[in-house]
Amino acid sequence: MLFRSLREAAAIGAEIEPDKPDPLTEAFLRGSEMKRDMLKAEGGALSAQQLAEHLGITPQGLGRKRERNQVFWLDVGDGYVYPAFQIGKNGLLPGVREVLDAFTVDDPWMRVNFMLTGDQRLGGKRPIDLLRKGKIDDVVTAAAAYGEHGAA
Repeated sequence: MLFRSLREAAAIGAEIEPDKPDPLTEAFLRGSEMKRDMLKAEGGALSAQQLAEHLGITPQGLGRKRERNQVFWLDVGDGYVYPAFQIGKNGLLPGVREVLDAFTVDDPWMRVNFMLTGDQRLGGKRPIDLLRKGKIDDVVTAAAAYGEHGAA
């Protein structure tokens, strides 16, 4: 009897396909992985204290810069971190403020993604690389078009 029950259960189980992963769950996991990669890219992310020290200001002053959209920042749930790619020799990398002013997208993760990903408007080059080369106007123009449907 036990053998017959197990055989029937196995036969029934063979007909049942495992659940396919939920597309929304897959998308969420991909997004989480992309965020993790952004946090590690180009020197990683700095705490408010670390970036404030580099800029020679207080963490409160850095908070005001964040609120005024003058630095790249990311909300990581329990506070803010600041991508290290924006650091120059003497403070912020030249052009950071101009690029931030040009954006029409408000999402900080999208802004950081723009800086770290090749952009068609820039010949496939990464905006951060061009900014480091002093091509501020090119990056500002691309940032202004970023997020616009059909903009190229």
